[in-house]
Amino acid sequence: MLTRDLWELLRLLPKLALVCAAFAAFLAVFWVSALLYMSANQEGYIPHSHDTPVWIQGDWLVGEYRECNMLTTTPVVEGEHYSSEALAHLPRLFCNSSTDGYWKYASAFEGTDTSWAAVSKDFHILPVKYFGRLDRPDKWLVSWRCQRNSDSLTCKALN
Repeated sequence: MLTRDLWELLRLLPKLALVCAAFAAFLAVFWVSALLYMSANQEGYIPHSHDTPVWIQGDWLVGEYRECNMLTTTPVVEGEHYSSEALAHLPRLFCNSSTDGYWKYASAFEGTDTSWAAVSKDFHILPVKYFGRLDRPDKWLVSWRCQRNSDSLTCKALN
């Protein structure tokens, strides 16, 4: 009786080995795929779309590129003097006609009570397709090369 059960078990071993091998292959493919996705995402090959408050200065033609700056969720550098309430309302993406978008925008507040009235006409909420990481704890200001589309922006990380 024991011999028959043993033979039956031995007969099932190749099938069990095949199931185990298939499961191991599935896990290997899953982990390799996850690592490739994370690497591609970090390098900016995976797009992310978000409706983003954007500060745009001057005319920006469809198809034209600009370098834009984005404030991250990292606290601002020491020496910034805006209140936490004003910082909470800062637009996330600053697109100026030159490469100093955020700095030109920040200079609009020098000597003021950080009121938005003077520059509120420059705010727009646009759908933006980002190629690159949005969460950047290593930086508080990230640079993007953005192209104006007819009703949105496409931005690629520069740093």
